Amino acid sequence: MKKTKKYTSKNTEGNKAKEPMIAYGQSYYALLINMSVHDIAGTNLSGEVILQLQKYTNLSPVVMAGILGVSKSRYYELVASPTLDSKIIDALVDFTVLWKDGIDAFDGDALLLQEWLLIRNQNLGNIKPVDLLTTRVGRRELEKAFLRIEYSVYG
Repeated sequence: MKKTKKYTSKNTEGNKAKEPMIAYGQSYYALLINMSVHDIAGTNLSGEVILQLQKYTNLSPVVMAGILGVSKSRYYELVASPTLDSKIIDALVDFTVLWKDGIDAFDGDALLLQEWLLIRNQNLGNIKPVDLLTTRVGRRELEKAFLRIEYSVYG
């Protein structure tokens, strides 16, 4: 007796070849927030997305380079690049989701988040939160801090 599938695909397009997603003139922030693992491999983004995200967050090139895991000179090469590789896009998605969590923790106030990032925080070992953005472990600590702020565990 043949088993029927419990879950089926809702793909109604059949086996059509899929072209990579290319972002033109849209909000990169919204695009990155909603990106899945599958989308990362099939997306063509230019270095403009890095520059737009830097302007949106008001972070320095050094901090953005740290977030991407590259040197400052490599950062400037990436900004001018017509296409970004999946590792860089993955880092941008990770950071953008963290940034959204931070804005949510501060009730939608991006300016308050930017101020908070620059002030030494006792609950983070008397370190400026912006300094934690450059490592994965630091970004995980910021995720926890944002949850504590959101649920009023500490201010």
